[in-house]
Amino acid sequence: MVLIVSLPLLLLFACRSPSRNPGLQVSVSGGLGIDPGRAAFESIALPQTGTLGDDPQVLAEEIYGTEDPVEDDYSEEVVTLISLDDEQVVQFSRMELPDDSVRGLRYRLEFVPQGEQWELTWVGQQVTCRPGRGHEDWSTAPCL
Repeated sequence: MVLIVSLPLLLLFACRSPSRNPGLQVSVSGGLGIDPGRAAFESIALPQTGTLGDDPQVLAEEIYGTEDPVEDDYSEEVVTLISLDDEQVVQFSRMELPDDSVRGLRYRLEFVPQGEQWELTWVGQQVTCRPGRGHEDWSTAPCL
């Protein structure tokens, strides 16, 4: 079997900072994901610090990733939805949370260039619920 890896994707993995939780698997997508749009997310407050950096995907993981020990099924995924010279939109998902109602959290993070770096300017959030605890699709409605 031959594995073909694009140079930008290879560089992304080579230049990424190590995960803050060594047992955690973080999936990073170099391709563009399907953008559900800003209206599908509930706007949440921006973090007080850490909103400026070189790589929006790394910033998303640093801001919303976990440093706590996680269970075997827990996962995080970072996907770039929009990649333009004047805008980057990243989706960061956390699945199989250790919660009896909420199965997953998903964030939409919007970045604009600030000199040679990217600045986080907007964040929205969605949840998906466990079976029997509310909706099982991505929504802004709370779980039961």
